[in-house]
Amino acid sequence: MLIPTGLVLFPAPFARAASVDLSLDSKNISFSSSTLYIGDSVRIYARVRNVGDTDASATVLFYQGGMIIGQSQSVSLRANGNPDDVYVDFVVPEGSFNIRAVLQGSTPQDTNPDNDVAITPLYEPIADADRDGILDANDSCVNDSNAEQIDTDGDGKGDACDTDDDNDGVLDVHDPAPVDKAVTGIPVPVAVPVKVKIPLASSTTTVPAGVAEKVAETSPVSSPVAPTEAAPIVPSVNTTSKLSLSPLARFSWKQIDWRTYEFTLAQQPVDGVRFGWDFGDGATSAQPKITHAFSGPGTYTVTLGIIDADGKSISDAQTFDVSFFHLDNPQVIALVGVLIAALFAFGFAFIKLRKIYDKGALHE
Repeated sequence: MLIPTGLVLFPAPFARAASVDLSLDSKNISFSSSTLYIGDSVRIYARVRNVGDTDASATVLFYQGGMIIGQSQSVSLRANGNPDDVYVDFVVPEGSFNIRAVLQGSTPQDTNPDNDVAITPLYEPIADADRDGILDANDSCVNDSNAEQIDTDGDGKGDACDTDDDNDGVLDVHDPAPVDKAVTGIPVPVAVPVKVKIPLASSTTTVPAGVAEKVAETSPVSSPVAPTEAAPIVPSVNTTSKLSLSPLARFSWKQIDWRTYEFTLAQQPVDGVRFGWDFGDGATSAQPKITHAFSGPGTYTVTLGIIDADGKSISDAQTFDVSFFHLDNPQVIALVGVLIAALFAFGFAFIKLRKIYDKGALHE
């Protein structure tokens, strides 16, 4: 067979088109924290692969439902090379949610769009604001860690966030026993006493009905003053004496008799305000108006402590001198009686001795 001159045969060339295939998988979407708490800031990661045979670049967008999370993230991948991780920051919302990651704008154009979107399953975040392991719905203190859920007074508010654990009306910061309802003492703030001399009234003593029953027995005096001492006798006080105000005008006082005074709050107490009297002789009271008899002669500082609804404390104090030498003091009356008796006895003895002396002088 003859082949025509000038005709040359060449084998047909074999050609294969290059492919671009960037891939996302929901299994490769993860969070920076294994436990998702509502309100926490976490980071979302997505791993992108290039399963094609051509280098390519693209951007990744993250979504929660229809809302974009952060900004688009760029990836550049070698063909069949190592994967690349991208991330965005995210605040965990309330309620269940999922994450969707989308590849877009690839260069060259992605030839397989079927693996350009990845959607995670639903996540159920934990509502535990104080991270104590107790869900907010069951937590007696949502914002204060209290894993043991101690609630001393049973009011549904745990001790960790309750300002009055024993519900005795005294804030824990002022309560000497914050978890013991039986102890309700109100601490009286320390005050600088102002010493004031008690004004004297007329010598007429008028004791109103009922005061005698309130006055305690007079304490014995260990070292009475000897009769030879020239100590003044203080006259009795009239019950019509004028009301006097304390240095800060928080309370008023009036002297009833030698050692008995009537104390009254300057203003009536209102809700949330607590107060307490300390009479300086071991006696206390929480009455707005009180008649108090001091235990005996001495100097006493009466302090009124007031705590307002915000827990702020104010104190007002006045010092009182209760003199031993007072006509209402039974010991002074007894002492005067002894002195008078002694004077009578001395006078009688003197007269008798004088008569004996005079009689002897006549015989001489």
